[in-house]
Amino acid sequence: MKLDDVIKKEIEEDMKKIQAPSSLYDFAKNIKNEVNSEEKPVLKRRFTKESQFVAAAVIGFGVITASAFFNPSVAEMASKIPYLGQVFKSKSIDVMLWEALEKEGYQKFSLGMTPGEVVKIEVLVEGSETDADRERENITGIAKEVLHSKGYDSYEIKVGSYKPEYIPLTEEEIKMEELGGKLDEELKKAGYKIINVNPFNETIEVAIPMTEKRSEEILKATRSLAKANGSEKEVEVTKVDLEKKEREGLWMDYLRSIHEGLALKKEYKVSGYGYSYKQNTLKMIIKTSMKPGDGKSEETVRKIRTEITQFIESERKNSVVKDDEYEIVIRDKSGNDFPF
Repeated sequence: MKLDDVIKKEIEEDMKKIQAPSSLYDFAKNIKNEVNSEEKPVLKRRFTKESQFVAAAVIGFGVITASAFFNPSVAEMASKIPYLGQVFKSKSIDVMLWEALEKEGYQKFSLGMTPGEVVKIEVLVEGSETDADRERENITGIAKEVLHSKGYDSYEIKVGSYKPEYIPLTEEEIKMEELGGKLDEELKKAGYKIINVNPFNETIEVAIPMTEKRSEEILKATRSLAKANGSEKEVEVTKVDLEKKEREGLWMDYLRSIHEGLALKKEYKVSGYGYSYKQNTLKMIIKTSMKPGDGKSEETVRKIRTEITQFIESERKNSVVKDDEYEIVIRDKSGNDFPF
């Protein structure tokens, strides 16, 4: 039995003896915001109540911690997981912050995280600045408690306010939304493998898996269905490599955990990251706030490289990216690659 399975089994047995919130077992769905460039920088992320979170969690770290407290054997096994592996198997910090604020009764707020020499965490409550002033101390305290629970110490917390702007869909947008739904439903009903239909651009874009061989049929069927629903738009059918998407998605999950675990701890001096993924090879770029002449830069770079390597090697051997190659590039404050 694999180490993770042993830990999970131990935890499940111990959970029968202790009380823990069911939310610790909740899984969050992936969302991937991709930038169309060779090296994709990771920009500011903002979440609202309607957002879905990125959480590469197998099981909540809070459960591991609670179980380890009661069961020394589980604590010993958990200690063998690399530091970044523990981050990967826990809920991401944005999910933990969101859930902590909701638990304290906050409902209408947004949460943003911006990379930098310190991670800027911004919580905006719906209302006026007076509302923000009233809640600032309490929200800051909640956030600090969550961050402290994961050992994070490189962050700034800002609490402000926002006024929601509701922009209704235009009549044309409503028509396109309905058209997209009808086309998707009818094409799938006809037995075609459809990933999605996007009618909002100049052409109606239909994405299908690489394994779907009937692209010409789908093109003709979509044209016919669109015309029957009052649209004269041209149709474009695009094939998508779902296996590649899955591999890149897993690498992105790894990268998010790497950035969270390193950027939120002062010792690593990580300020951001970017990546490119081509021909089954991931190039990850770790950006730091270190200058080339910093006395401890070489030691810190080697530590970053070791942490990342140990984590990836422990995770990918049984995953869809087990045959992929990867390269770790660590850069100084000026954007130059460290030579070690």
